[in-house]
Amino acid sequence: MNFVSYLYVQAQATSGGFITWEWLKQGFIWCLERVFDFTALIHIPSYALAIFIFTIFIKLATQPLMNKQLRSSRQMAKIQPQLQELQKKYAGNAQKLQQETMKLYKETGFSPFAGCLPLLIQMPIMIALFQALRTFPPAHLDYYTFFWISNLGDPDPTGIVLPVFVAGSQFLQQFLAITNKKDQTQKMMLYIMPIVFGFFTRSFPAFLALYWIYYSLIGAIIQLVLNRRWSREEAVLEVERQIREEEEKRQKKIKKAEQKGQVFIEEENSEETSDNIISANGVDYVLPPGYTVRHKKVRAHPYSNEEETITVAVLPDGRERPLSSLKKIEPLPSLPSFGFGRKKQ
Repeated sequence: MNFVSYLYVQAQATSGGFITWEWLKQGFIWCLERVFDFTALIHIPSYALAIFIFTIFIKLATQPLMNKQLRSSRQMAKIQPQLQELQKKYAGNAQKLQQETMKLYKETGFSPFAGCLPLLIQMPIMIALFQALRTFPPAHLDYYTFFWISNLGDPDPTGIVLPVFVAGSQFLQQFLAITNKKDQTQKMMLYIMPIVFGFFTRSFPAFLALYWIYYSLIGAIIQLVLNRRWSREEAVLEVERQIREEEEKRQKKIKKAEQKGQVFIEEENSEETSDNIISANGVDYVLPPGYTVRHKKVRAHPYSNEEETITVAVLPDGRERPLSSLKKIEPLPSLPSFGFGRKKQ
């Protein structure tokens, strides 16, 4: 039976009419059975493996929407200190507070509704998936097992193993997703939500608990990758912001000099501060704003197992460059000794 025919028959049998909710639920069940057929094709028939593969597909399909929501939450956490300052400054003036808040949103590019729409779109899908997995009827009951669990349709017989894994995996995902770990509200949710979900999982079918563990662990891996990418992007944006502010200051100085009928002369920064100087192999290099250094071990020779430690410059976007690509600080010329103090040969 093809996909459309299956959906129609199942929806008619279940609800007496073809409705969207049953269509979603039966669609998920059909897809899950096809994934199980794939595991049988590769000679590893297992619904536990099927739900893992199925979770990967679900995560990849919903991740673009999740990215928008997570990015919005990250931006909100970044501007939270500025919002708190505005609330204190304009505590008695609601209209001015609203104007300054919207101004801040515009300057930072943050949209308070950016994270709401993806969540609203995902909710019906996730609820239908939850109900489908909770009442999933396996076509091959012999393979509906998982190690100590003889029937994945029943709760974990130990009552603790899967709930602990559910709580732990969700804690890991939330920990990686939180931007401001000093915020007391987020810290409280970080500990309370995994415990609550782990407790409720005690009465859930083990099949649903496995899905939640897989979903959280895959989400944690994706979040780790996103955090690194977004941190690099934010570092680049911060450097660009600093450069833009410096240019704005420069333009103001030029304009001010023109108003006074003077000629603006660029100030040369001939002295470098110790904060942006790195020394390596007896040579001093200037480290541009936003750059960092990294010490790494490499093979001393392609055919040798010996290692040596080298220092490289790390750009704001995470790319590495040799120190030789940076500006060098030339040493002062030494005075001639005219032979005094030389050792006799």
